[in-house]
Formats: sequence, structure tokens, C-alpha cells
Amino acid sequence: MGIRKIIRKTVPYDIRFLLNPLRKHLLHKSFRIRAAYTKAWETTPVIDNMIFYEAYHGRSMTGNPFAIFTYLLEDPSFRDYQHIWAISDLSKIPNQYRNLKNVTFVSYHSQEYARYLATAKYLINDTSFPAYFQKRKDQIYTNTWHGTPLKTLGMDIKNRGVTDHKNIQRNFLFADFIVSPNKYTAEKLLKSHDVNSIYGGKILDTGYPRVDLMYKANKKELKRILAVPENKKIILYAPTWRGKLGKEEDQSKRIQKDVKKIQENIGSDYLVLVKSHYYATKFFKEQGLEHLCVPDRIDTNELLSVVDVLITDYSSIFFEFLPTKKPILFYAYDAEDYQRERGTYMEMDELPGPLCMSVNQVIDCIQDLDRVTNKYNDVYHSFLNTFCYHDNGQSTARLVDTIFHGKVSEDLFSVETNKTKILIYGGGFLNNGITSSLISLLNSIDYEKYDVTLIDHGTNTKKMKWNNMEKVNNNVHHIFRLGTWNASLIDMYRHTLFFYTGMQKLAPIKMYKREYERMVGNTNFDIGIDFGGYSPFWASIFAFGHFKRRSIYLHSDMEKELHKVVNNKYPHRRNLKVIFSLYTLFDKVLSVSKLTHEQNWKNLKTFITDYEKKMDYVINAIDYKKILNLKGDRSEFQYEFGEEIGPESALHRESTSDYPMPKATDYNFITIGRLSPEKDHHKLIESFSLVSANNSNVKLYIVGDGALKDHLIQHVKTKNLHDKVFFTGHLDNPYNLLDQCDCFVLSSNYEGQAIVLLEALVLGKPTISTDIPGPRSVIEDGYGLIVENSVSGLANGMSQCLNGNYVPNNRFDYEAYHNEALNMFYDKVCNIED
Repeated sequence: MGIRKIIRKTVPYDIRFLLNPLRKHLLHKSFRIRAAYTKAWETTPVIDNMIFYEAYHGRSMTGNPFAIFTYLLEDPSFRDYQHIWAISDLSKIPNQYRNLKNVTFVSYHSQEYARYLATAKYLINDTSFPAYFQKRKDQIYTNTWHGTPLKTLGMDIKNRGVTDHKNIQRNFLFADFIVSPNKYTAEKLLKSHDVNSIYGGKILDTGYPRVDLMYKANKKELKRILAVPENKKIILYAPTWRGKLGKEEDQSKRIQKDVKKIQENIGSDYLVLVKSHYYATKFFKEQGLEHLCVPDRIDTNELLSVVDVLITDYSSIFFEFLPTKKPILFYAYDAEDYQRERGTYMEMDELPGPLCMSVNQVIDCIQDLDRVTNKYNDVYHSFLNTFCYHDNGQSTARLVDTIFHGKVSEDLFSVETNKTKILIYGGGFLNNGITSSLISLLNSIDYEKYDVTLIDHGTNTKKMKWNNMEKVNNNVHHIFRLGTWNASLIDMYRHTLFFYTGMQKLAPIKMYKREYERMVGNTNFDIGIDFGGYSPFWASIFAFGHFKRRSIYLHSDMEKELHKVVNNKYPHRRNLKVIFSLYTLFDKVLSVSKLTHEQNWKNLKTFITDYEKKMDYVINAIDYKKILNLKGDRSEFQYEFGEEIGPESALHRESTSDYPMPKATDYNFITIGRLSPEKDHHKLIESFSLVSANNSNVKLYIVGDGALKDHLIQHVKTKNLHDKVFFTGHLDNPYNLLDQCDCFVLSSNYEGQAIVLLEALVLGKPTISTDIPGPRSVIEDGYGLIVENSVSGLANGMSQCLNGNYVPNNRFDYEAYHNEALNMFYDKVCNIED
């Protein structure tokens, strides 16, 4: 048995819970680095004349940061500035910079690195800083990125992980300036990382500083370093990397074979060199082929100045080679696979050079370069005009004038809209009614007026979560949390004690504010909504985050939720104690129906100062168009109602058809909901047993999954109802089945609103509900039958419907209801003038 298992079995949970911060501090280097960063961030002033540079996660001194560094180093007006370089391998520091007094090198991701990152005024990066990075208000962060994209980025990558882009996205949201070589690149970067319209910084469309290096490189010296004779021409093969981060493909042997064949067939006038992507360099080292590659210490753009022919595939390098007006060959032997796995923004056969599918085609093109040049001349110049209009060797000067001297530039522009910005936590996107009602709301919001962003944890791998998120309106942005708290040991102890006791006075407020800012960057959200309402983490973030107006939703009778027991445990007790203590910090504490609001008012008002103004209700929106569209097929759609309390209450089953479809000769009852105690399916089965004893043609469909599934199946067997009661499991689209049934039944002991009732009413189904506040708010005006909350009450109601003795008095006007729900949302949640 492992040590951790022994500790779990022998040390009480409460002690382990309280000792956890100390354990992390002692055992995890990352915790100590975050603590060092936080201490410097909180206590050390920003140093005005300090510039912090990082290129490719510290792998080299190259690219845009290097171009800016060398320019400033030669500029007399910056003689008093201190330059800090983050380097992952300090043994590879170029000799000419190693002993300069105004240049300091720090080991990437060390405590020293963290302290400089927290205190340098100017931050320059061409990729992204680590997850703990969060820009201070006095710092100026310039993200230069590293190329005009041919291959897809971020969310546009096919077969990508849903949240793979989250740290780059976060860095963009922190950046004061994103440097772009052309407007096309800015558009692709922002859209593919889902920050278009919410990015609050500026786009500096001034060209890439690193391209300047190509204009001013010492060609003779470069050839000497590369050991290339003066009379030799250089062919550079620069393939991009294949695979995903952490799963890079080893192409080194293939490249070696291709380079050897090219060299053997082009004569002695040319020398073939390889510039491998920095993610792929390790494979050349492992294969003993490092000698084939141009050393990482040589900047790629300086290298391009001596290149006579470029061979590449999907790399952005060709865009920066265009100003040389020399030939480009695209060797994409795996084009079909690459398009399927990742994809490109442009068709490969429309690029400014021939598309070669084999090394022999590459050799043929090299042997007939004059023909190739003439054939692609027009396309070549079109690309030059579209993507390289800034490339004149002065991009760095224009950047320095804007960022360091504050000069007004016509190349500076903003993409942020003037819409009201809303940030929402949606409750985990499990299969429940919170998800269903939120999706309905997000499909109905006026996006001409509101810019909406969902925030969530980015680590959940549950298929149901991502399936549900895919149903969200495409206008909605998504931000995913990456990493964890920037906190001291004391912060973590206060946090632990607050979450353990629910005593708000223990809460590390500064830590929660920092965490909010760490996740959203510089984006200023006007409205914050904790729509989930069951997570103490997100309640804390929204309670202390910076908003003009903040709201939290109460989806049920929260006092009863506090005392709910599932499998002999209280799943919500500790969490809700924390959340109750935070209610007073919200502008609106909103129940989802009038009668549920009255219950929560009665039970929770003592937690809330000014509760007369803050406590209110907003009914859930209902996407009636989607329900009506889906009733005729089995498409996926969310339906259940409940909260996120962990895997035990979110058992998932894919849509199934291993149950008999309803027959017209039967009377078919249906219920939809999570199989948990408050839904009381046990009571419903007892009631159905009484009804079926006198009626042979009745059936009951129970749609949903949950903690009590096995218990309920056994209860049905005990009652000998296995041929009349059918458990369908989770159905992504229950409306086909619901539409075929004759009556919807809700047996709950308490509900917030019971959105499933609304869904049944949209389809015109007779409905029966126990007499509890939430459902009563929905059907008390003659839309359904309200019965005593008992076995006999439900049985009598089912018998009335079965025998034709009950007909609803009113037809549910779902359009009017939906409009009312939206108007309440706009008035009570979105009215920042109130």
C-alpha cells in the first residue's frame, strides 16, 4: 500500500484538510515559486527602468524580443536601463552579452525569474508567461507573438484539446500591446484564442522587429559561423513541428534522409542546412543528428539574410522570407494528413511557390528555379503586398516609439467593443437544469448589446461537460482557469480555514481578488454572475472580483439543500455554509421562482445586509424553439435540473434506445430528473404501483441518472413493475420521448422552479406536480395539476389524468413567458445603473 493510501486510511480527513497547505509548501517547488512571485508582486515596487525578455519559453535569445533588445542596447537613451533575460539553459548565453553590466540572465521558472517577472516595468514575450503570471497595473506587457499564421491556431486547430489555448489566451488578455506584422495576423490571433471584442489592450500593426534583423545582419559573419564558404549558396529546409505539445512527432530520420538526397542531386553550388522547430530539436539530439541543424543561438531572421532558397511546409517562416524576393518551395509530403489533423488558413496550392509532395519534386524545382520564379511571380508579389507592407527594416523603431516613448501611431488600434460585458460561471455544465436554463438564456441574449463570457475550470475531462458547452451560443466567449492561486502560506491557511468553517472574516480577500485578475487579465467585465450557485470557489471569485454589478443564483430551496443527505452524506453542507456567508457581498441574490424566493427569503435573509433590496427572483428562460424543433428527432439536448456536487450525482449515460417506445394503446406517464433524494422517485414508483394495480395499460418512463439509480431499479423489481416502469438513463434529447407520452409527473419534495415542467408545457403535455413552491409558481394558474405531496396525492392525480377527469384550464403561452424571463434578467441582473 502506498504512503498516500496509508495516510488516507490512518489520518482523519479534517487533519489532512488543515495540513494540506503546509504539505504543498514543503513538497511542491511550484508552490514556493508562486509564493515568491506573490511576495514580490505584493511588496516590491515596479522598477521603471527594467525590461524583462522571454523568447520561446526561455529556449533562446532570438525572435522579436531579441530584435527589440539589440535595438535598445544600442540606443543611448536606454543606457540606464537594466535588461533581464529568461533563459532555460544558462550555459547557452551568447558570449557577447554574458558580461555586460546592464544585462542580467535568470534561469527560466526559478524564484529569481519569478521576482523579476513581478517587478520589471516592461515585459516582452513572443509566446506566453507561466500560469502564475499576472500583470501589475504599473507594468507594460508587450506580446509580440512569432509569425504570420499559415497553420491554424488555438481553437481553430482540428482535433485539439478544448482548453489547449488557455494560457496563450490569458497572456493576450493581459497584454497592453499585441504586436502584429499585418492585420490578417491580428485577426487570426484574437479570434482563434477567443478574445476578439473582449481584448482590452491595443494591436500594434507595425511589422515584426525580428524581420529588421534580416535587413541588418552581418552576412559574412553568419556564413563564417555556419562554416559556409563565401562562394556557396544556401538552401534552408525549415519544416514545422508535427503533433501536439508533449506529443511531438520525431521527423529527424526522415529529414536526414531528404536532406542527404537533395544535397546529392543539386551539385556543388549549394549547401543544404536544416532549421528545426525548437520543439523538434530534441529528436535530432537523441538521434545524434544535431550537426545537421542550424544552432538555436542563431536567430532565424538573421539566418534568412544568407538563404538563397527556402524549403518549408506549414511554417510561418516563409512570410518573413518574402521580402528577399528569393524562391520558396513548399514541401508538404503529408498535406492530406496535416489538413485532417490540424489544418491551414490558406490552401496549400495557392501559396507563393510550388507545392511539392515528394523530395524528387523538390529537387526538380531546385534544378529549374528560373521557371519556378517566373511562374509564381504574381502570387509572390501579391503576398508581399498583403502580408509584408511594414517590412522595411524600421519596425523596431516604430515599436519603441509607441511603447517606450508613448508616441501616437496610426498603426495602433483597439478591437474592444462598447457592449456591456458579462462574465458568467455556469455551474459546471453537468447534465442538470442549471445547464439547461443557462443554455436557454445564452441562446436568447441580445448580443448587439451584451458581450458574454463563460468562465470555468479547464481541467474537467467529462464528455458531458464539453457536449453541453458545444450547445452554447457561438457569440459567447470561453475563459478557462489555468493553474492555481498566487498565494503565500498564510493566504492558503486562511483560505483553508474559511472553506472549512464558513467564517467570512477568515477569507483571504486579496488572494481572491488576485485570482480573479489572474484568470481574466485586463478585461473589465461590467457584470458578474455566479449562475451555478453551489461552488464556494466561484462564489468567492465573484464576490470579491471587480464588477459594477454582481449576482448569484439560488436554484432551489437552499436551506433544504444544506441538509440534504445523499448516500448517508451531506454533499452541500460545508460548501453552502461558505456560500451563505458570501451572499451579502452580491448586489442581487436571485431565486428562480417567486415562491422559492419567498422560502429563501425566510431562511436566508439573516445572512444578507440590505436583504430587502438584494433578495429577488428571476424566472428561468426557456428555449421553446429548440424544444419544438427537437421533439421530432433524437438530437442531443440538456434537460435535467440540479446542481454540481461531484461525480456521484452526475452519473452519465449516453442516449439509449433499450426500452420500448410508448404505444398509443397505453397511457404513458413520464418524469425527467436526476435520480437523487429531493426528486423522490421512490414515492413516484409507490404511487404508480397503486395506479397500475387498477389499470393494466399504464407505463412509466423515468428519464435520468443519479446516485439512487440502483436503489430505484431494485424498488421497481420488488414491486414487480419491471414490465411497466422503464429507466431510460440520460437522454441528451428527451423531447421525442416526452412528446410521445401522455402526462408528465413531478414528484419532488422541493425544487427551485422545475424547468422540466416548463419543457412539458411547451409541448402541451398535461402535467402533475407535488405541491411545493417552485413548481407551484409554474403551474398554479391552471397550467397543470397540483397534488398533495404524498403517495396518495400523486396516485390520485395520475388517476384523474388517466381517466380523463383533468384537463388544464389554460394553454401555456411560452413566448410570453420567455419574454418575461428575459426582461427580468435584463432589469434585475444587467441594469448597472440601478
